[in-house]
Amino acid sequence: MKLLFWKRHKYKKRQRNLCFVCVSLLGIIGWLTIFTSLPAPAQTLTFRLSSLRIETHSVLQRQIAQLAKQIETAQTQQDKLFRSNKKLTDKINATKGRLQKGGNILLELRLQQDLKASREIADQIQTLDKKIYDLTEQSVALKKQLVHTLSVEIDNLSREATNMVDAKQRFQRLERVLKLQKEKEKYQAQITEESNELLLALEVDIATDDGPDDILQKAAIIEDQLDIIRDKERKLDRQIKDAQKELSLRRNMLELLRDIGRGEEDEFDLDRNIRIAELQKDIADIEASLETMQAKKEMWQAKEKALAKKPNQFYQEASKLIKPPLKGDSSEPK
Repeated sequence: MKLLFWKRHKYKKRQRNLCFVCVSLLGIIGWLTIFTSLPAPAQTLTFRLSSLRIETHSVLQRQIAQLAKQIETAQTQQDKLFRSNKKLTDKINATKGRLQKGGNILLELRLQQDLKASREIADQIQTLDKKIYDLTEQSVALKKQLVHTLSVEIDNLSREATNMVDAKQRFQRLERVLKLQKEKEKYQAQITEESNELLLALEVDIATDDGPDDILQKAAIIEDQLDIIRDKERKLDRQIKDAQKELSLRRNMLELLRDIGRGEEDEFDLDRNIRIAELQKDIADIEASLETMQAKKEMWQAKEKALAKKPNQFYQEASKLIKPPLKGDSSEPK
């Protein structure tokens, strides 16, 4: 119940922000409407209103772009931590395997140090998770405002085009409508994707005051989270497979260049050495990317495993509240 209340509270807060923007825009539009009764040309008023929408559009675009850069920076930092933690985890597992074969004080000490370092990295990842969540939440709110602004502009331009006699001007208006429509669809897709990220960040558990409906809603949320996680895993599998193919191709190219005998012309040697250096850099970049993707896949697999049993557990708890077992009922588990 607390989770759902929190979600509704957050939703209402975002709605209030959106309403404030809408009311502000409506106030300005109303102010301009009053002036239409004055002897001012209608074209001038239309131009002012259009300029206002364009300015709002530009401001929101800049704010969204700034947030995108901040999110990208935080994600890049997080990717580095994922790679470091994966290497550390592999090292910890190897040390545990060696300790199972025989005790060693130095190995045990190294294991404790690595475990501590892993916990510190996990804390840093969690801090970045919180930062990315907050930035993403702001991004979704701004994009919803921008989608609304685009919708208003599209409707107005469409009406203007309908009333235009000049074919060239009408075509230009409709061309602008198509461009804005594509932009609107792009932001709508981003809102869906970012909303999924926000949904994944929710920790869903049954509260003591939850009723059957609350528990069933929470079970549905977890099932949605599992669907998103599995989709992420499928995408990572495809990306890993493609990266492995590319890595193999570049390694083969590198070997071929190394096998090519030195020619008599120095220019060929120089070109080959430059190409070798480029391939080595490409290979290092792909290997780093693969490490990140593998680490993310393991993280999502662990998350999926932790969530997989929850929906059925929640359904069972909801069932007990809907129809509690009677005392002495033979069907009651013993």
